[in-house]
Amino acid sequence: MRSLASEPESVLTYSHLVSGGGVCRYRLARAELDLNRYAESSIQWLTEASANSDSAKAADACCWLWILTGRSDLELIEKASALAPDEEFYRGMLVEALVDSEKIERAASEFERMTDRSSFSYWSTASELHWAEGLHDLSVDDCRKAFNMRQIPSTAADLGWRLYFRSRELIEAGSMQKAEILLRECSGLWSAESSWALRADSLINSLNEFTSVNGDYGEPF
Repeated sequence: MRSLASEPESVLTYSHLVSGGGVCRYRLARAELDLNRYAESSIQWLTEASANSDSAKAADACCWLWILTGRSDLELIEKASALAPDEEFYRGMLVEALVDSEKIERAASEFERMTDRSSFSYWSTASELHWAEGLHDLSVDDCRKAFNMRQIPSTAADLGWRLYFRSRELIEAGSMQKAEILLRECSGLWSAESSWALRADSLINSLNEFTSVNGDYGEPF
């Protein structure tokens, strides 16, 4: 279903195989929305499940509906987290939503309830919160841990951009050597053709020009 996401009609051909919630129900609902079918079976199923079913099913439905509606408000993800208080996936999404809404103090309070340091959700959420709190070095370290746990394009992008933007901050603060270490890490992350790697390489070249021996500024990086 994920591979067919650009062909919503094809996604819907699998609807007869889906009886419950979860990511498959989300994919069907996403396809319905892409086809401007706002009242079809999966949207209706999620809507009814979010209000009328047991806690686990309702929490799952609330989470998917929140994503499908463009995360326009916090009510659905708050409800998902309240219905399944021990599910760190929902709480992590709530923390990130609070960060996006600039409700940092409340986000920090919710994050304190996340305790599973062996989970990807914990470190991914920690990175978002710590960056918003201005703890950028800690955020980068959190992001590294999340990437090491789940090495996929999205986590590579998260870490790559964290490294790049932290490097720029260090350069602006005059910490060229520290910035260079992060830029090298960024440059070698995932693919040399990735956007963050290309930006890092460009910045390294700029630093080399600035420190060129020809200009009597010292050794190049």
